[in-house]
Amino acid sequence: MSDDEFLDPTDSVAVPRKTARRLESLDGKIITLLDISKAKGNHLLDRVEELLRERAHPRAIIRVKKPTFARPAPEDLRQEILKNSDAVIEALAD
Repeated sequence: MSDDEFLDPTDSVAVPRKTARRLESLDGKIITLLDISKAKGNHLLDRVEELLRERAHPRAIIRVKKPTFARPAPEDLRQEILKNSDAVIEALAD
């Protein structure tokens, strides 16, 4: 392999990338915090939740967790987030 070649590290079942319009504000919004199941990711999301409550004043914050970091979120979890959220924040930490 030459220096200008790259290997795609994504799984063959990876979800295609999509873009979403950025919200003008998180005030009054329902925000989902998605823990991808990496070690100590919950600590990071705890702090994000604290800051959101102090600064953004969301209507609600929902916490959900993927079964494993090694795979995309299951379809039912993605649909639940889509149905119940105005915004999602996905975070990881090791």
